[in-house]
Amino acid sequence: MPTVFARRSVLAAAVLATALGATAALPAASAAAAGRTAHAAVSTDPGARYAGKAVSIGPNLVAVLRNDPKAGGPEAWIRAVSANWKPGDAYMSRVLTELDRGHLTAKQGNLSLKLTGVGGSAPALQVHSDKGATKTYALPKVGSPDARGCTIVHEASIGAGTLAVLSNGPAGPRAFFEDADDHTRFAGVVDRSHPALPKSAGFLARIVDPNGPAPKLVTNMEGGGHPATTTAFPAPGCVK
Repeated sequence: MPTVFARRSVLAAAVLATALGATAALPAASAAAAGRTAHAAVSTDPGARYAGKAVSIGPNLVAVLRNDPKAGGPEAWIRAVSANWKPGDAYMSRVLTELDRGHLTAKQGNLSLKLTGVGGSAPALQVHSDKGATKTYALPKVGSPDARGCTIVHEASIGAGTLAVLSNGPAGPRAFFEDADDHTRFAGVVDRSHPALPKSAGFLARIVDPNGPAPKLVTNMEGGGHPATTTAFPAPGCVK
């Protein structure tokens, strides 16, 4: 693995981070444009209204599955993501469509989507392709952290062409690291159990106050003699 100093330009990372930040208002705007009425958020972070269990349903597509009756569930938000999206990656980008009690079906590209079992205890999202394949994704159970959008995921540029993917929820803060251009992961993970990367990672990354109410990620991609970067973790999306 090349050193972080050989990574793609910091400018590319900054542009991507700016674009990601600009999308924070998109979910509500997209829903409004579609004539939907957004349900009131019951969380410490507005992003929690759109958080949940994210699953890949096709190229560049994820379904964010929620099942909180107090917030309009069961529901599935279909979002555009990068081609190499993996579970745990950020997904708070462009909303393509939403399924809920009032909108049980939708079409997205070559996929037909259907929300089933909305009146029972085991709702699911069915994804049928025009090639005849059908996959079913169970929605999280009512009351579970995923159902309530507890874990919030954000991305932040930390320099040297690197993104930190930060999440926070019932299990506490967690961060891993990606190349800003191709989203290749490297260097490992920091969390409550392992709050700092080892020296072999090639750069500094540690969580400050991992068990506290406002944890922060401190990183330094430039080595000694340069100021470190401090990035706040997102607040959990629901009361623990």
